[in-house]
Order: sequence, then structure tokens, then C-alpha cells
Amino acid sequence: MIKKYTFLGYLLILLVYANQGYGQNKKEDKNQNGSSYSAIKTLVVNQKTDSLKIKTLESCLFQSKYRSDTLGMANAYFFLAELIPSTRLQYVDSLIQITKDKKYINFPAKAYLLQGNTQYELGNYKEALELYLLASEAAKKNGNEYLYRSIKFNIGLLKNNAGEREEARAIFLGHLNFLDQNPKFKTPSDYNRVLFALTDSYIYSDQFSLAKSYIDKGIHQTLKTNDISIYSHFVMYSGMYEYFSKNYKTAIDSLQRGKDIIKNFDEVKTRMAICDYYIARSYRALGNDENSISYFKNVDHILKETEDVIPELIDTYDYLIADSKSKNDLEKQIEYINTLLRLDSIRHTNQIYLTKNINERYDTAELIAEKEKLINGLQEETYLKGETIAVLILFLIMLVVLVVYFFYRNYANKKRFLNLLEEQKNKDQGQPEFTAISNTISKKEEIDIPEEVIEMVLKKLHGFEESVKFSKKHYTLNSLAKELQTNSAYLSKIINVHKNMNFANYLNTLRVDFAVGELTTDKALRSYTIKAIAEEVGFKNAQSFSSAFHKRTGIYPSYFIKQLNNG
Repeated sequence: MIKKYTFLGYLLILLVYANQGYGQNKKEDKNQNGSSYSAIKTLVVNQKTDSLKIKTLESCLFQSKYRSDTLGMANAYFFLAELIPSTRLQYVDSLIQITKDKKYINFPAKAYLLQGNTQYELGNYKEALELYLLASEAAKKNGNEYLYRSIKFNIGLLKNNAGEREEARAIFLGHLNFLDQNPKFKTPSDYNRVLFALTDSYIYSDQFSLAKSYIDKGIHQTLKTNDISIYSHFVMYSGMYEYFSKNYKTAIDSLQRGKDIIKNFDEVKTRMAICDYYIARSYRALGNDENSISYFKNVDHILKETEDVIPELIDTYDYLIADSKSKNDLEKQIEYINTLLRLDSIRHTNQIYLTKNINERYDTAELIAEKEKLINGLQEETYLKGETIAVLILFLIMLVVLVVYFFYRNYANKKRFLNLLEEQKNKDQGQPEFTAISNTISKKEEIDIPEEVIEMVLKKLHGFEESVKFSKKHYTLNSLAKELQTNSAYLSKIINVHKNMNFANYLNTLRVDFAVGELTTDKALRSYTIKAIAEEVGFKNAQSFSSAFHKRTGIYPSYFIKQLNNG
């Protein structure tokens, strides 16, 4: 009896779909308004189980093939691809094949986007970018504004992975603003994804107060919409926030809870690796090295399996190599070193590819498209008042100036980088000897300090510089004066006159020069975060290090490292 009514139910569904689909697809073939997409979506949503949804879609696909209804087939393939991950790529391939020469508002752009998302989740970022570029071109050509912006958001995620966090954040904020201004496009899942992306961006940019506000908003929103998969990400980020706030026990609890949810609701194992990594760091901070190494090994296992290399996880191998070294386990040391070299190579290849191709093939295309749009607007709107035209022309000039500035800045930064390498090469070829004060600086008459005292202090400063103690200890003027057996007033005057800078700039200069030398010669150091490098050379935080580095060299450390790796 149940089977009988189920069969009758399917017949009814097919009749409704046939009547809706036939009339609507004729209309769509004329103006591509996408109403059939809504009709089939309604049919699917009304089914209570996935198995019923799949049977409904297969029936719709059969009917569409029978009527040679390409758009109906495309919609059925799309929803089947979303419902059945195991055969997703086959459905998407069929979808692309039948719509690649069509101009439907949703296809083939949505097919390329779904395929790109699948590759992104697998960590295949090169393939994902290629598919996003195809999707972007198709969405733009067919006038689907929302889809076009969604694809731009996904390209922002790739920028984030390539280390271009500020540019990615601008895209995320732009997408959030678009959703807020266009409520009809503001689906819960899309909105939650934007909150998640912004949280990630702020966490890894050390802007923890902003990250915390988005974590709280994201947890509230995902619980409200029952979006368990994205909810697990916010629990994970909550644990990361507690780690960076040095609340290590709370961090472990949150990260473990996030990991347990991710296991059940998320196919991406890399997110479990992130949880394991920060649990390991938390245990290490608590002095529990045994548990710490156990979780670092979990990270190693996932990275080997997926080869989805997140830059922040690479220093896992520093800890594992050090642990195996302390245990005299040569075999493990070699294994971890080989894995580190292989994964580091993948990371650099991905980063270089994404940065180059996004900049050249997406950003430049966007800039040209914007320029063409402005030019077309000027040609079509010749009736505008002279003042309005003048404003548009001025805007175009500003756009060109920005493009010129962009290329000039790249040229100037590259030149500064090469000069910096040349200076470092010259330094490495010979250590400067200490030169007596009487042969160097004539400003000694300007300060009322005996010449022998000045020369003694300068000799000790030379020794201090050679010892690189400045990279290991946070010096004050008083503490350094005490170490050099002089007084702070004398030391301050001598540095001001004979080093031509104040004490703070003197220390920063030493540390920046030291950082340049170390980064030039130590490839492993380049894989550290900016914050970690800052601490290695004596700075308290990443911001002060970046500011001092830029003041000294004219470029930022992230740019310097990127150019070294590209070389």
C-alpha cells in the first residue's frame, strides 16, 4: 500500500514538473530568467529525505531528456551534483558539456563554480583558480551579478591562501556589504561563509579584538540557522583566539570540541589539522611536551595524506625534527626533513602560481573591464552635462594614475630589494673593523665627554653589535649602559652623535639588518610567520618589526621574503 501511494506521489510530482517545466523552459530559452531553477528547487526541498530528493531529481532528469529540455537537464544535474559528492564531478562534467555554448543566467557559470569549490576543498588551488576564472567570465557574460560576486568572494579565499590577506579582506568586506544592501541574495549559508572568511583574515592578521567580534557573531548566526558545518569553524577559531590570548586550557577544550564536530560534519581534513596544531602549541606552552608532540604527529599525518599545505602549519616539522633529534632517532629526523622539504616546495609553488595568476589574469582583467565600462559609459551618455563628464574623465585619469602608481611601486620595491641584497652581499664579503674615533667622526667636539670615554664606549658598542645580543634580549638605554659600564646620559649622547640616531632607532636598525642577513641565508626562517620572525630578531610584535623594517629598507618583510622565495 505504501509503495502504491509512493508511486502515485512520483507521478504527481512528474506531472507538476512537466507542466511547470514546459512553459517555463520555453520562457527561459527566450530570456533566461531562471524560473525553472526555482521550480525544481521547490520540488526537491519538499522531499524529506536525501533518497527521495535523489529519486525526484532522477525523474526530472529523465523527463527533461525526453523533452530535449537542456535547461531542465542542467538544473537536475546541478542539484544531483550538490546532493551526491561521490559522483559530483561526473554530473558537473555533463552539466558543462550541455551548457558551455549556452547563455543561461546560471549556467555554465554555476557548474564551473561548483567544480572549483570541489577542487578548493581538496586543496587543489591551481585547478580551483582556473575553474573560478572560467566561472567569472561566464557569469559576467550572462549578466548574473550575484553569481559574479560569489565567484569573486571565492577568489578572495585563494588570495588569502596566497598570503594576500589585506586584498582578500577587502573582497570579503565588499561581499558582506553587497549582501547587506541586497537582502534578496542574503542566504544564511552565504552570509555565514563571509563571517567565517573575515574571522580567518583577522585571526591571522593578529587583529584579535575584531576576530573575537566576528567569532561571537558567527556562533550566534550559525546556531540560529542550524549551520553545523560552519559552526564547527567558529568553535575552532574560538579555540585559536584563546590560544593567542594565552588561555591555553580553554583553548584546548574549544579546539577539541571543534575538531569533534568537524569530524562528523566536514569532509576537509585540513581543518582537523589546524585544531591539532593549536592543541599541540597549547600543550607546549603548558610544558606538556609529550602531548604536544602527539598532536604535532596528527598534523603530520593529515598533511602527508592531503598535501593541502597551509603555511601556518609548516613549523610543525621544526618541533618534530627537534623531538626526534633529542631521542637520537635518525630515521625519523630524515623522514621529517624530507617531508618538510616536499611540503615546503608545494607551498611555495602554490603561492607563486596563485599570486602571479590572480594578479595577471584576474586583477588586471578586472581593472581593464572597469576601464572599458567607464569608456562605454562615456560613449553612451554623451548627453550628460559637461560637469558630469568632467567628473567621469577625472575618475578615469585617477584610475590610470593608480595603475601607473601600482607598476611604479612594484618597480621601486624590486629595486630596493635588489639594493638590499647587494648591500648584504657586500657585508658578507668582509666584516668591518672598529675604527678609532679620531679617524672617523668630527662631531666629538659637540658633546662634553672625554675623548677616551667616547672611544671606549664606541669599542664596546662595536662588540655589542658583533655579539648580536640585541636579537635575544629586550634592551633599554639604562640596561645597555649598565652592561657597557657607562652611564645612560653618556651612552645616549654618543649614540645620537656618532650613530646619527636615537637609542630606539639604533636598536631597531641593528635588528632589521640582522633580520635581512638571516632571511637571506636561512630558508627555513622564511617559512615562519612574520610574528615569529619578529620575535627571533628581538622585536616584541609583528607590527613594530614590519614598521621598523619598512623604515630602514623601504619595503615590508613579507615582500622581502616573497622575493627571496621567488628568486
